[in-house]
Amino acid sequence: MSTLKNLSRDKSGQVAILFALSIIPIVAVAGFAIDFQQTVKRKAKVQLVMDSAVLAAARVKQTGATNEEIKLTVQQFMDAQIGGLGGLSCDPTSVVVSDSAEEIDASILCEQTTALIKVVGRDQMPFRVSSASEYGIDKVDVAFMFDVSGSMNSSNRLINLKAAAIEAIDVLLPDGASPELIEDTRLAMVSYNSMVNAGEFFPDVAGVPATRTYEHTVQPLFTEADLTEGNLYDEMHIGLYDTDTGNLISEIGDGAKIKIEDWQDDDLTIAVTLDPSHDLYGQVDSMRMQLRGTEYKNKTENGEPYALYGGSGIGYGQAWDMGDFTIRLRAYSENYLDGTKLFDETISFSLALESDLVPQDKSYTLTSTCVWERDGSDSFTDASPTAGGYLAHRQAWFVEDRSYSGGGYWEVGHPNRPNNSAYDGDECRDHDPVELTNDRNTLTNYVNSLDAGGWTAGHLGVAWTWYLVAEDWKTVFDGDAEPLAYTEPDSAKAVILMTDGSFNAEIYPGQGDSDAQARSLCDNMKAKDVKVYAVALNAPQAGKDVLSDCATGPDYYFEPETAAELTEAYQKIATSISDLRISK
Repeated sequence: MSTLKNLSRDKSGQVAILFALSIIPIVAVAGFAIDFQQTVKRKAKVQLVMDSAVLAAARVKQTGATNEEIKLTVQQFMDAQIGGLGGLSCDPTSVVVSDSAEEIDASILCEQTTALIKVVGRDQMPFRVSSASEYGIDKVDVAFMFDVSGSMNSSNRLINLKAAAIEAIDVLLPDGASPELIEDTRLAMVSYNSMVNAGEFFPDVAGVPATRTYEHTVQPLFTEADLTEGNLYDEMHIGLYDTDTGNLISEIGDGAKIKIEDWQDDDLTIAVTLDPSHDLYGQVDSMRMQLRGTEYKNKTENGEPYALYGGSGIGYGQAWDMGDFTIRLRAYSENYLDGTKLFDETISFSLALESDLVPQDKSYTLTSTCVWERDGSDSFTDASPTAGGYLAHRQAWFVEDRSYSGGGYWEVGHPNRPNNSAYDGDECRDHDPVELTNDRNTLTNYVNSLDAGGWTAGHLGVAWTWYLVAEDWKTVFDGDAEPLAYTEPDSAKAVILMTDGSFNAEIYPGQGDSDAQARSLCDNMKAKDVKVYAVALNAPQAGKDVLSDCATGPDYYFEPETAAELTEAYQKIATSISDLRISK
């Protein structure tokens, strides 16, 4: 029995020894898993920092920095971002700048202190990360759209916009940048309210000169052969007089067509006397006269001659516009239209200056470089204006109306909306579009010159922003401002849309309101791989909706509410556009 007990004790000792011997590898395996996971996390963090460092270095290189400055930039970036990570130690970052390949390569060797596998003598787990970026200057065309409608005058919105836009210019065209960056970075700008001022580009986009003359021929009311006193009345003598001389120009009967010498039209009157041979003679004590036409006059007279403007004799006269008239005459047996009404007739007659008895050629000359949108099948495309229809512009047309001197009047605006003062075409601001350029002074001067007023034709701003970078518009924007082809290697196109309101003005509502037209333009622009950024500054929901739809994606859309947020939005956009040039 004692032998069996001893054997049992011997077996328990062996188990304890075996357990003690196995615990070390068990702890090592578990510790390795935990420490390895921690090291993987650290490596991912360092990789992210390294990618950002070489990207930042590429931007610095684009500004003309030396290779030594680039290396310092990478090292300082790495030190700032990973220096505080506990248990991590790294060698200095190795940076190679290859001018021939236009590439920045960086790598770093790091060690992460272990926590559990020290039991097997492993105090650190090493890893290496590397990254690279190209700093070769790819070509970038960027167009800015600025809302300068009336609402931009409130709450310093326009002031804040100017500051933010200039910040964006500084990011895209930084001071001291390399000649390659300046040469291949071009910015364009356009502003809009209910119209766009096409400036020097107007003849190319409208198909007519900036100063243009419209003509119309007015046929005469009657000719020399039609002159007649009309059907005269026996009861009384109705005369048209020149009060300058007191002379009778003509008797007036129903249907009269009377010629007025050019010098006679400034003092005209009508006076009525009774014929002594007629029964009414001596029976009339007052007369009511009512003239209608280009001259409007009511008069009651109690003594002969019964003159339209009163006074002694035929009295004085007035300057009349020529045209068609009626005069109603009512005679009464007593003063002040009392007693019996003895006569009541309405007489129609026409007057014309001698010079108006022949067809009259009318002309109207206007100078305007304001434009609206275009209609037709290419309304929402970037087809050149000559190929896809010219843009609508201010026009003049003559409205014949015999109640006006000269036979009518000129209207100016757009005949599609002739009776709406919002479309007269005089809201255009004095800001010509800036075609693609890398001249900082030209761009900043344009921004500083902006002022606001008028309605919000947002679709027109969207269209012009696209036109400024559209390859087919090289017929308009040529020379150094010629837009890149969409297929240009290593190039990018971007537009930055901005509004603070709802789109609410359009000339051709039959093809959709301003909101709908803007959406169609944005869809077609994005289909050409133009990156669309959008900024809705304190905009109502309708304005936010259309711009968010226009943006290339959520990361391309901004809703700033304050001046600081607006500046930050434009800085982010400018940085994002710069990133289009840098590939890792």
